[in-house]
Amino acid sequence: MVLTGLGSTATLPRDDSSLSVKVPAADAVDASDKIDPSFCGFAFEQSSFVRYARGDDNKPNAFSANLIKEITSRTGSTPIIRLGGTSPDYGKYLPGQKEPALPVAEQDNYQDIGHTTIGPSYWPLTKNFPEAQYMVQVPMATTNVSETIAWAQSAVKGIGLDKIHSIQPGNEADLYADNFKGEGGIELQPPKYQGTLNNKTYVGNWTKYANAVLKNVDLPQGRFFTAFDVATHFGAQVEEEAYVLDVEKCFDLGIDEGNIIKEVSHHYYQSNAGTATDLASGLMDMSVTHHHLDQFKHRISWLKKNKPDIPFILNEVGNSLYKTNSYEFQARLGSTLWQVDFYLYSMAIGVSRINYQQLMHAGYNLWLPVASAGHKAQVFSNFYSQPFIADFIGSSGKTRVAKLDVSGNNAPDNLSVYAAYEDNVAKRIAVANLNYWNKTSDGDRPSVTLDISVPKDVKSVKVYHLNSPQGAGADADNITYGGSQWTYESLGKEVKNVTKDTEEIAVKNGIAQVQVLHSEAVLVWLYN
Repeated sequence: MVLTGLGSTATLPRDDSSLSVKVPAADAVDASDKIDPSFCGFAFEQSSFVRYARGDDNKPNAFSANLIKEITSRTGSTPIIRLGGTSPDYGKYLPGQKEPALPVAEQDNYQDIGHTTIGPSYWPLTKNFPEAQYMVQVPMATTNVSETIAWAQSAVKGIGLDKIHSIQPGNEADLYADNFKGEGGIELQPPKYQGTLNNKTYVGNWTKYANAVLKNVDLPQGRFFTAFDVATHFGAQVEEEAYVLDVEKCFDLGIDEGNIIKEVSHHYYQSNAGTATDLASGLMDMSVTHHHLDQFKHRISWLKKNKPDIPFILNEVGNSLYKTNSYEFQARLGSTLWQVDFYLYSMAIGVSRINYQQLMHAGYNLWLPVASAGHKAQVFSNFYSQPFIADFIGSSGKTRVAKLDVSGNNAPDNLSVYAAYEDNVAKRIAVANLNYWNKTSDGDRPSVTLDISVPKDVKSVKVYHLNSPQGAGADADNITYGGSQWTYESLGKEVKNVTKDTEEIAVKNGIAQVQVLHSEAVLVWLYN
């Protein structure tokens, strides 16, 4: 495939004036702690994981395995995969069940909250990704703690203790309710299931279930549990989110009395999904994204000050919630660029890892692993954010991240610049321009020109583009990163030289001048 309209010789409209970006040393800016090379994590709803791990031929799904490797190989990291969601929190482990998970997940069915079951053949599927470490969610919504123990025992036996990253009791416990109902109106309420919890009752239940697992499963000593796993909130509740299952209060109440918490987790979805006309306001408005992420600074700063060995992670993330899917909103270049900026800003404020959620039916997926409900197996646009972010992080294990200031007249609102530092020196610059432009509805494509003041020993820069000639509404077939694409036809492996838009730019008088189109992200590598 050759994408037209964005070759290396294309003439692009420029803004009237340049904007300036200074790149100071890391100790002169508020750079993050070192970024975990496994920052780009993965998450699968319980039943959906079967389809991602196993092809229709019952063999390991090479398409999924290759796509995961295309991300983790760039940082030299171990894939960290979370298995969980609301469906397994209300699910059951049935030792006599032959199928790995029921009901079978498809592109057109929703996760079955209240009827999901797994059997002994479920956990061995984790071996289809042999390099991965697993976050295993165990039920806490049930009041039958024996279910939790059976789930944990079967997971340790089927996965192998050396491949388990952590055990996570419960999912979004702040949404447990006295009147909760699952699919088909099934009542999932007291006395068989948990009712509404507060800080005190959450701590009481979480420690009860964690201690039950510790008593009945042979786990290593020390920190091995993920806690909190708070749900995302929308609207006016966003500003209250930092205090839902409050970290400080729960620690004061003794949630970590046994020193077993490995990480504190939270979930994030930007909004409820919309249509194509909602893409600009729903996902590409940086002020909305940054304001929502800023609510986590309370948890991050408290942990850093009081529990510096316990990181804050986002272990279930998607761009928007929708019971079915809305691909024209959830899987376009605009949503890909949202994901790029979301990851970059998260790193800058101290988030330690993101596990991106996938369900067979979700519109925000990175890929569809098998043909289902009339849809072919395919890579979605959102996948393209992941090799971009992995390249930004790099493979040194020393990267720190800072958001840089942009100065100049008429700087557009939805423009952000981030630096990746190694040993106090900037090595890579990421620019996300989320100003909306779409070929089918807009005129000439605007751009911004950035005069980047680079360190004095930098002689040239290389610019990799994440873009489409179609603009924000483009699907994966029309998107490239660094001139490359990833497709089902290539079985998830990189297809290079689809476009030739990578640039090498000489530094003049300490300035690298880089042009960034509206609805585009670029990664700038600095070379001595």
